[in-house]
Amino acid sequence: MGKKRSTLEGEDQRPLCHEKAADDHKDQGAPSIRFQLTPQARTYDREPIKVPVVLQVEDKEATGETRNFSPGGVCVILEIPLRAGSPVSLQCSFEKICYLNLSGQVAFCLPSHDSQNRQFIIGLKFAAIRQCERDILASVITELKENTLAEARSLLRMSIAKDALALEASEFTLRIARKLSDRPVLPRRECSYASKIIGWGCYLPLSEISNDEITARFLAPGHKDVGKVIESLTGIKSRRYVKNERFPSDLATIAAQSALNNAEMDAKDLDVIIFFGISRDFHEPATANVVQDNLGAKNAYVYDLANACNGFITAIDTLDAMIESGRCENGLVVSGELISPYIDWRPSTQEDFRLSLFGYTIGDAGGAAVMTRVQPGEKRGIQARWFCSAGSYWDLAVAGDLASANENDKFFKCHGREIENISYEYMLTGFNEIMDRLGWSMSDLDLVIPHQIPASILHNTYHKVLGIPREKLYWTFPRYGNLATASMPVAMCEAIKANRVKSGDKVLLAGGASGFSAGYIALIV
Repeated sequence: MGKKRSTLEGEDQRPLCHEKAADDHKDQGAPSIRFQLTPQARTYDREPIKVPVVLQVEDKEATGETRNFSPGGVCVILEIPLRAGSPVSLQCSFEKICYLNLSGQVAFCLPSHDSQNRQFIIGLKFAAIRQCERDILASVITELKENTLAEARSLLRMSIAKDALALEASEFTLRIARKLSDRPVLPRRECSYASKIIGWGCYLPLSEISNDEITARFLAPGHKDVGKVIESLTGIKSRRYVKNERFPSDLATIAAQSALNNAEMDAKDLDVIIFFGISRDFHEPATANVVQDNLGAKNAYVYDLANACNGFITAIDTLDAMIESGRCENGLVVSGELISPYIDWRPSTQEDFRLSLFGYTIGDAGGAAVMTRVQPGEKRGIQARWFCSAGSYWDLAVAGDLASANENDKFFKCHGREIENISYEYMLTGFNEIMDRLGWSMSDLDLVIPHQIPASILHNTYHKVLGIPREKLYWTFPRYGNLATASMPVAMCEAIKANRVKSGDKVLLAGGASGFSAGYIALIV
C-alpha cells in the first residue's frame, strides 16, 4: 500500500520549504506578518523544480513560479499573498509528460526578501491525494530534474476554491465539492423498470454481544464503561458476531437459501447472482463464485459488486437493468457481512478512539433478495430510483484489509459527525426528487427502510430534515447495530415478520454510505 493516507493515519504534514522560509524571514528582520499553520515533520523530499505558475483570482491573473516540488505539495513564489487554510484547485500540465488535476490547501504564506519585487513564498499541501497520484508526481519530478526544457514548458494553474468544505484545523486536508444546488441539472432519460422482489432472506448469528461485553473486549487504557458510552451516543443495545470460524460466503449462502425458499424458486433457475458485500472471502476469485457453488446454481452468471453500505440498493438497480434489457429473467442479490474483525479494540489515541466509535456498532449478518420479471399489468415491483455520489468525501469513512505501513489500516474508521452533516443535503435532495418523480406524498408511503444508523443521525436526517414520521421508519439498529450492506434486507425480513409490510405496500429503501453516496429505490411489495 505504500505510505499511509494522511487524513486517516496522521501522516506528517509539515509545509514544504517551511524551515528555510522561516529562517530567511527571521534573519532578514522582515515584519512579523505571517499566515501559517502549525508545522509538522515533512514526509517527502523537496526538489528544486521551477515551473511557471498562473494564479486565477476572479478576472485577474498573477504569475510566478514554483520554488520546489514534492509528491506531498509544492512551494510557489507569487505576486500576491494567500491566507493559510485557503482551498486551492491546481491544474498541472507537465509538458507532454502528463496532466493532473489536484486540490490543496495553503500551509503558509511569507513575504519574500527580494528588495526589487514584492513577492510572497507560499507553501501548498496537496489534499485527498491518492497514492497513484503521488507516484505519478514522483516520476514527473525525476523527469523534470533531467530535462530543463520540459521544466520550462510545464505550467501550474491555480485558482481559489470558493465552495470547499470547512474542516477542523486538526484535519489538515481539503475536499473540493459543490453543493447539489450548484451543480448543473442534466436532462434525465426516462427509465423503465421491469423487476419485482419475490423473496427476502437473512441470517443473523446466534451470538448476541451486549454493551457490557463491548466494555470487556475494549483493551485501550484510560476508558471506562465504553459500552455504555456507545449506547448513550448511538442508541445501540446489542449486535451479533459470528462465533465459529466462518466466511462471508457462509452467511450469504444461508441468507440466499432463505430468500430462494421464500420465493419458491430453485437455485438452478437463477440466471444471475450478484454478491454485494463489503467483506469477502478473498480478493480473487469473486465471493459470488463460492455462493454459487454452495447453492448449486450451476446456470447462473455470477460476480461481485461493491458500493460500501449502499451495495444492496446498487445491486438491485443493476439486476433490474439486466432484467429490463432481457439479459436475464431471474436473479439473486446477496451479501454476507463478517465485519466484526474490522473493529479496533485498542485505539492508540483519543482521536483514534473517536474515529473508532462507529465501529463498535457494527455487526455480522447475511442478507438476500430474489428478483424476477414483472408480468404485464402487474402493479408491483420497482417504481423509481435515485443515486448520487460525491467522491470528494471518500476519506470520511474507510476500512481495508491489505497489509501496509500501519497494522491498524484494516480497521474501520469513521468521521461520524461529518458524514451526518453531508447526508442532510444529499438525502433531502434525493428524497424530494424521487417523491416528485413518483407523484407520491408522505401519506402514500407505507414504510421507509433506511440503512441502519445511530439514533442521532436517524432523528436529524429522517425525522427533522426529511420530515418522515417515526411510525413510517423501520429501525432495527438498537437490536442488531449497523450490518453494513445486510442492513436493509435484514430490516425488511424483520418488518415482514412483524406484519409491518404487506402485499401492495409502497416501500422506500433509503441508503447513505461512505464515499459519500446516497441512493433511494421505491418499490411496491
